[in-house]
Amino acid sequence: MTRMILSAVTAILLLTAGSAFADITMTFEEFRGGPDATPISTYYQGISFESGAGGSEWVARLAESNNYNVSSTSGAQWNAGTYWIDDYVSATTALDYSGNDGIISFDNKDATYVELHYAASGGLNLVAYNESGVVLDSDSGPSNLRYINGNESGPGTLRVVSATDYIAYVIVHDTGNYWTVDNITTDASGITVIPAPAAILLGMVGLGVVGWLKRRVR
Repeated sequence: MTRMILSAVTAILLLTAGSAFADITMTFEEFRGGPDATPISTYYQGISFESGAGGSEWVARLAESNNYNVSSTSGAQWNAGTYWIDDYVSATTALDYSGNDGIISFDNKDATYVELHYAASGGLNLVAYNESGVVLDSDSGPSNLRYINGNESGPGTLRVVSATDYIAYVIVHDTGNYWTVDNITTDASGITVIPAPAAILLGMVGLGVVGWLKRRVR
């Protein structure tokens, strides 16, 4: 029994340690089935999403709400479907039109790269900064709306990389706040999904051990 518990705990620790600094992709699909326009912090910790003007938090946009002009790479379409997204949920600023920028900040300020998928009516820019506000890298992409631009290949991709200093935050911006982003991938540490996968695994192992003990008692 003791050996079984130690093996389970060791496996959990190895999984946790191995994934602590691993790449993570935020798909925002955790929000599916919940209220539309839910703040991103509801399911993600270790990272913050704010508007460049006023600090309003980004929110998740549920395509199935039929409130947005999007098409999905999964094959589903809503409304006219000119903005591409991955699957069913994407992220934007609060759309209060007080600014064009969206700021993504990492609590541990230690990313070496950030990549995201996007759709924008007038092109989009991604700029990486260190903790002191120095620009480390930038990338830009053209307007890529479906139908209007004849784009049938899905969202575009922007990527910034730094080999000289850690990325503390990135800014996403255009000239009119007409964009949406999805599937953000980075190697920044400390980002977790709520509930954290490791906690779920621990709970499953714990329940399994309890069940095994009950069977032994009978």
